[in-house]
Amino acid sequence: MSDAALASIAPRHRRRGQLRADLRVLRGLAAAAIDPDRPLMAHLIVTRRCNLACGYCTEFDATSPPVPLAALKARIDRLAELGTVFVTLTGGEPLLHPDLIEVIRHVRARGLTPAMNTNGYLLTRERIRALDAAGLYALQLSLDNLTPNAISKKSHKPLRGKLRLLAEHAGFRVRVNTVFGAAPPAEALAVARAVSALGFDAKCSLARDPSGAPLPLDAEARAVFAQIAALDRRGTSIFSEDFQEELLERGRVDWRCRAGARFFTVCEDGLVHLCTPKMGLGAKPLADYGRDDLRRAFATPKPCAPTCPVAYAHQGSRLDAWRAQPLPSSLPPPTRVPGRVHLAVVR
Repeated sequence: MSDAALASIAPRHRRRGQLRADLRVLRGLAAAAIDPDRPLMAHLIVTRRCNLACGYCTEFDATSPPVPLAALKARIDRLAELGTVFVTLTGGEPLLHPDLIEVIRHVRARGLTPAMNTNGYLLTRERIRALDAAGLYALQLSLDNLTPNAISKKSHKPLRGKLRLLAEHAGFRVRVNTVFGAAPPAEALAVARAVSALGFDAKCSLARDPSGAPLPLDAEARAVFAQIAALDRRGTSIFSEDFQEELLERGRVDWRCRAGARFFTVCEDGLVHLCTPKMGLGAKPLADYGRDDLRRAFATPKPCAPTCPVAYAHQGSRLDAWRAQPLPSSLPPPTRVPGRVHLAVVR
């Protein structure tokens, strides 16, 4: 079956069961909108190990063992106590965790909404069906170029079969993200068009320098970036990424970042970090992270916010654009023990 023919039937398949899940998510978002103490999303690292070694990635190693299931369940229980809406399982490569399906089941059983990130290489028909049956709400797959290069092996050619399996069998939402700059702009556009033709959401992330700011784009690259952004089906919703246009145009965006409150990352050691690009800042055991910590992070402006290109940071802060941040602008001091993951861009 051609991609076009598959796309004609896949959207109907993916809509089955999604309405109820979407309503559950909307109820969670509505409750969080009136309660600023509730986290919207937590990124939960289940393993640092990855089966790839992409040149721009700072979030993996090749040796770490998976986080024990009991520890992950305890962290999920704590996130439930805090009222978290989304839990995104990430790594490393989450599919390397032997108990991933049970982790997803536990997220769902605690009333949270499970999502995950993956490079897609380890997906099979059976795994996709198991993820679906466990209650996965959404999957983000990274796809940077048409064919593997020195920067990224997350490529359309080796993963085309995986995309077709997702289109045919996934009942959960699928979004494909391309890191802009990991390949020539024309390749990024071709990837976005290919995945959009299969009925998936196509999005594009700006590559970051070591400080976390976006790398500049020339006129040709910006034109291609705009074409990819036009494929985004989310429009002006809370999940849109239209802030990137302003960031490219002005070099900054005026907004109020709620890192450490509405969203944060829980590392393999069970420590809460402001966000993934700022790993090591504000690290505190999740078991001890409470309302006072959430409120302090919520009320504190972040000096890195004006040049931040991280989509989930902007999305996770939109509900509170009107709420003040009365504390002085600051970042917590580094507390993470160095050496586990290199916190600089790999060249």
